[in-house]
Amino acid sequence: MWVIPRVIINKILGHAQRSAPAECVGILSGIGQDISGWHPLKNSLTDTDRFLADPQQQLELFKNLRKEQKEVVAIYHSHPTSPPVPSKLDIELSEYPKALYLVVSLNIEGCIEVVGYLIKNGQVTEESLTIKD
Repeated sequence: MWVIPRVIINKILGHAQRSAPAECVGILSGIGQDISGWHPLKNSLTDTDRFLADPQQQLELFKNLRKEQKEVVAIYHSHPTSPPVPSKLDIELSEYPKALYLVVSLNIEGCIEVVGYLIKNGQVTEESLTIKD
């Protein structure tokens, strides 16, 4: 079971809402499954239905995480107009088999959904999420 601090979930949701109609992207850092850091990244694509984390921002983040002895625990992005399910492209481009992939859907008026997945060798497994105060 993955535990995510409510303050971080709220930041992710705000990032998704501010980025719409484009997709947002970001990384959650920590150690193991302990999420302690939120790192929103710029979406380098102008398409509204895809994302690419800004490579320079991503490189800087990875350097800082290494210095702090933290790791990528989760990767999140939004689906402004579709359900919170990884797309075929999301699955093909997944590179972190130990990371939780969070998909935020803004598809339903007045309702936001966040679902977590592990993606390993093209296989997608939905994970249980707990939000802690």
